[in-house]
Amino acid sequence: MAQLAISPDVLEWARERAGIPFDTLAKRFKKYPFWLEGQGGPTFQQLETLASVLHLPTGMFFLPKPPEEKLPLPDFRRMADGGVQRPSTELIDTIHACQRRQRWYREYLAGSGAEMISFVGSADVGDQPAVVAGHIRTTLKLEVGSRNEAANWEEFLRQFISLARNAGVLVMINGVVGNNTHRALSPREFRGFAIADPFAPLVFINGADTKAGQIFTVAHELAHVWIGKDGVSNSAADDLPEHLAPDFKVERFCNAVAAEVLVPIAQLNNMDLPGDVDLAKSLIARTFRVSTLVALRRMKDLGRLSYDGFQDAYDKELDFLQKKAKQKKSGGGDFYNTMGARVDPHFASAVISAALEGQTLMGDAFELLSIKNSSSFRKEARHLGVAS
Repeated sequence: MAQLAISPDVLEWARERAGIPFDTLAKRFKKYPFWLEGQGGPTFQQLETLASVLHLPTGMFFLPKPPEEKLPLPDFRRMADGGVQRPSTELIDTIHACQRRQRWYREYLAGSGAEMISFVGSADVGDQPAVVAGHIRTTLKLEVGSRNEAANWEEFLRQFISLARNAGVLVMINGVVGNNTHRALSPREFRGFAIADPFAPLVFINGADTKAGQIFTVAHELAHVWIGKDGVSNSAADDLPEHLAPDFKVERFCNAVAAEVLVPIAQLNNMDLPGDVDLAKSLIARTFRVSTLVALRRMKDLGRLSYDGFQDAYDKELDFLQKKAKQKKSGGGDFYNTMGARVDPHFASAVISAALEGQTLMGDAFELLSIKNSSSFRKEARHLGVAS
């Protein structure tokens, strides 16, 4: 079979991009070291297999040199060393998949005569976080008192996501790329991202994060939608230092809004909090169904902790939670076992209906829903109550 002339630089870029060690790839493709030396090249069949292993379109291997690959959304991620982290193939592929879904749904809504959603871009980073947070809670009908009805953090997360979806925000959640359990998403790399479109705003939540962490991310990404700013975030509940502004002005604002959405300072003022910090943070976390990290931040905002005291308590709590997470196997769990949990049901119902009516090709519907066969399609159609 004819051998293809592939640039050695492109071959190595593709391997490094996928995070696969040289020795691992060389074991599977015996002639890979020779290809890097410019001695021959893969056959087309070998190239297709290599492209699948490296999660890259086949056509990319025919580039004369490696491309400058950037995130397809503004990057608001904060690195510990202040540097810029090269985005993983998992993150890039997840964003591309959500962009395809968002574009499809936007066209679907436009064809149905839908109107723009008024709250998208209705706020600005110069606004008071408490005012924006109040608007979010009012729009979503997120009552603080109703949180006590949720049995646990996971149940509140379900309720929170459902309210956002009912308000018109597409919410996608996953801990892996599509349905590929071998391609896990890392919460250290990103916790979520937002596409602030006025017709079909989309929020993606990294399902590999803790449930309490996901709750904060939902609120944070909703703040992005309210100010009309797309972006990828890995922000936690800590208070971003002032010296990072203006680079992280958007993230500081969205963090402040998220904290106020979840734990309104007015309600917190009315609570009879114990003097002990550990007891107080636990009470706030249980009452508002937030993480103890968010609770500590709000105690700082309330004046119960100094900035230095907050930083010290936050770092200790974060260290404790990370050690606890290592001892306990984490994962999506039953919450993500059905497509209805990972993919917004409004979006899934629209895709299935369009496919059944012949407005969308079945192959396109399978790709949009990350399913592989008709059996899964029919099962999901029945689950969502869409006739098949």
